[in-house]
Amino acid sequence: MSGLFEVLEKIQKSPGMYLGRPSMSDLFMFLAGYELACSEQNIELAEAEESFWDEFQPWLQHNPL
Repeated sequence: MSGLFEVLEKIQKSPGMYLGRPSMSDLFMFLAGYELACSEQNIELAEAEESFWDEFQPWLQHNPL
């Protein structure tokens, strides 16, 4: 499984392939699924990935589309 930042790079290069449409809510849902998959597979997130999650949802709430 690719790490979070590798997944984000893939999404940046080809958002339609991963999200269907470029929207913050679709990105959030995709990433929530990624986090769930990691949890289900007992894959611990790296410290940088944990930090990303701590900052992403509050950022998203303050920057709605």
